[in-house]
Amino acid sequence: MYTNVNVNIPESQKEKLKKALTAGNQLATGNTFSLRLSHADLTGNDVIAVTQSQLNKLNKAHEAGRGLTIKMSKSQVT
Repeated sequence: MYTNVNVNIPESQKEKLKKALTAGNQLATGNTFSLRLSHADLTGNDVIAVTQSQLNKLNKAHEAGRGLTIKMSKSQVT
C-alpha cells in the first residue's frame, strides 16, 4: 500500500524519470528508479507514492536536515 507525499522533484530528476519510462530503458525492463531529493526538495507540490518504510526514511531525513535517495518501483511512478 502506498501513501501519497508532497515533494519537489527537480527538473533534472523529472528528465531522468521520463527517460527511465521510455521503452527499452530502466523502468520499462522492470528495474527500480532512484529519485534523489535534497532537504529543500522534501516539501513541495509534486506528489509521489511511497511505502511505509520510504515514508519513515523521508521523515527521518527531513528531521535531520538532510536529503535522501528513494528507490522506486515501476508501479510507484506510473
